[in-house]
Amino acid sequence: MGRRSHRIRRDLFQICRRCGARWRRSTRRGDCDFVSLTVKERESERERLRGRPCGRVGGGWGRGFKTYWIPYTTIRKLQSLALPESSMFRVDFRSTHVNYLNNLEKDDMYKRWRSDINQVNRLRIEADDSADDAPEMHHVEGAFVETVLPKVKSPPQEILLKLEREQTFKELSQESSMFVFKLGLAELQCCLLMNGLVVDSNQEDALINAMNDELPRLQEQVYYGHINAHTDVLEFFLSDDGISRYNPQIIANGKPRFIPLSTSILGGGSVLTDINYLHSPKTINDLKPVTHLLAVDVASKKGMKLLHEGLRYLIEGSKGARVGVLFSVNQDADLYSLLFVNVFEITASSFSHKENVLDFLDKFCSFYEQRYIFTSSKSADNTQAFLDTVYELAEANGLPSNTFKSALTEFSIDHLRKHLNKVMIPTDESTFLSHDLRLLESIELKQRIKHIVEIIEEVNWQDIDPDTVTSEFISDVIMIVSSSMAMRDRSSGGVRFEVLKAEYSAVVFDNENSTIHIDAVVDPLSPSGQKLSSILRVLQKYFQPSMRIVLNPLSSLVDLPLKNYYRYVVPNMDDFSSTDYTINGPKAFFANMPLSKTLTMNLDVPEPWLVEPVIAVHDLDNILLENLGDTRTLQAVFDLEALVLTGHCSEKDHDPPRGLQLILGTKSTPHLVDTIVMANLGYWQMKVSPGVWYLQLAPGRSSELYVLKEDGERSQENQFSKRITINDLRGKVVHLEVVKKKGKEHEKLLVPDDDDNSQDKKVSACYGV
Repeated sequence: MGRRSHRIRRDLFQICRRCGARWRRSTRRGDCDFVSLTVKERESERERLRGRPCGRVGGGWGRGFKTYWIPYTTIRKLQSLALPESSMFRVDFRSTHVNYLNNLEKDDMYKRWRSDINQVNRLRIEADDSADDAPEMHHVEGAFVETVLPKVKSPPQEILLKLEREQTFKELSQESSMFVFKLGLAELQCCLLMNGLVVDSNQEDALINAMNDELPRLQEQVYYGHINAHTDVLEFFLSDDGISRYNPQIIANGKPRFIPLSTSILGGGSVLTDINYLHSPKTINDLKPVTHLLAVDVASKKGMKLLHEGLRYLIEGSKGARVGVLFSVNQDADLYSLLFVNVFEITASSFSHKENVLDFLDKFCSFYEQRYIFTSSKSADNTQAFLDTVYELAEANGLPSNTFKSALTEFSIDHLRKHLNKVMIPTDESTFLSHDLRLLESIELKQRIKHIVEIIEEVNWQDIDPDTVTSEFISDVIMIVSSSMAMRDRSSGGVRFEVLKAEYSAVVFDNENSTIHIDAVVDPLSPSGQKLSSILRVLQKYFQPSMRIVLNPLSSLVDLPLKNYYRYVVPNMDDFSSTDYTINGPKAFFANMPLSKTLTMNLDVPEPWLVEPVIAVHDLDNILLENLGDTRTLQAVFDLEALVLTGHCSEKDHDPPRGLQLILGTKSTPHLVDTIVMANLGYWQMKVSPGVWYLQLAPGRSSELYVLKEDGERSQENQFSKRITINDLRGKVVHLEVVKKKGKEHEKLLVPDDDDNSQDKKVSACYGV
């Protein structure tokens, strides 16, 4: 099946010639195109109609996520969507400009190699200890001479001179350099491509390391039969994973940077609500899964370069992407910069559907660069000349100049300056080209957006006017959804349970209005099942998710499966009693327990917690319910006494300082808790509660010999203490490093007393040691 067509029904809309808004034809609004409105009236009308599905303004996504009418079932699919995170990109360098020094397929020297491709699984590549120098020009010339000497009659040096003088050689050299530039490899100067993977050739043994990394991938493909003796390996890798250009800003080793664009974060006052998008010729009515937003400083050469590249990217043609521009100028920007922005926005809002609008904007940008960016002399008397040029370029490209004349006469500098300063452009020395935009489109579409498009296109838009579901509407939805999903921090270890049947052995809680769905596979007679069941009850009570619990018990039992009973304790939503205003703490209730079995009650808490029973009438380690009398009920109250602060103390180039005394307290009371450092890994621990504490060496032998090593964060006045903040209940592990004072390097921390020495001598004498 082909992609659905979301084309705008132009016969049902009136295009405003002033601001470009598409107004829905109706009996209320008629066919008014608002040509007679002033600038202030137009802005007022835009604010009044903003967010209405049939009164969209420009980009028009000043609506909350729910106002896009995305069904909950679709949201659930999107949330369960696991997007691939591939960080391996191969540059497709196949071209006639690539010349091989050796050809594995055709050279005679390789015909003696074994034809069995499975031998590659036994390969081991060893590194050569000899390090060659970096290749220079004379190395290349020497290799050329050695190659052509047996095959030609004239001296190879004459061939070199002839090639340098001929124009054909220069043209081929320039074409090859341009090819390298288009691949994005020109700035690297010298790099290594291992089957298209870009490798830093400046590293030592880069070639050997790259081959060792590539060999397991090749062996895997051979093992699964994807590569055989007749497969062109380079063709195999580049056909599937090859990209047309290398740009480290896009193909990053780490996680790409994303910015949230959802209206719930930006709010209705965002500059993004007024964006008017540009499209490639004859594609304005097509669905655009990819949206490029360019942040442009019109007063800089780099900003205008980026804008030029964005326009050329559209002129060259893109069926699946649109471009929006976010302008920014400084507070002291001149009149021409503001005029340029105003003309650009008028053009984008009123004539984005015109065939020659991109040519007009491209020529207009070139005119602005040549006159007002590259030259230092600017005169305010030439404002009319600036406008006259705009009118001439508009008429030359089939755009009515009257629209510009009527809009520019009501041009408000203060309003536009306030609007532009909302956009902050980060400082970055790199430059984005049209090739990079095309690379970004292909990677985003392949890795993330195509999976979202498949789900969005299946949506049955209910409770919404069918005329509102246009290509622009769907493009906005895809932009918002893809941006929101990119901000998710999800682990890669996701599991799907669509194949599980829930007909006989499952408990299902359906909630169509919930955006949370939980699948749980539980062995009901296992310790983990006991723990999980309590957690699921808490989630069901407070979040009302859609839940499916699949029971998966063991088929046969050889022992009593359940020896412990668990209840998950969580604080109540309402901690105060409605009768006497006493606090009702979190509690667990066990019912139908065995009467004749000896039971033990304790808490399974995180390791840093010190929990003690504060109210317990009976021995909690030996509970026999049948001996409790008529009550048959046992109650106990536990208290979180303290948290355990643990750590390790070390001394560089020495064993841990066994016996070192540490104290912990506040600024006013430095000594509240104390401990000593153990010999085993320098371990130490203290009891603490949430708050800000100061750890330091205890007065005496410890502080006389040692000081805390400065870590750069400690100020001069606090160099003898370490501040520790306990701001949660998960505990904390502190790594402490100490150094001996000058002159104390050879003194020992633990020194026996004189009495101990004399006693030791007496004992030794008695035993004849």
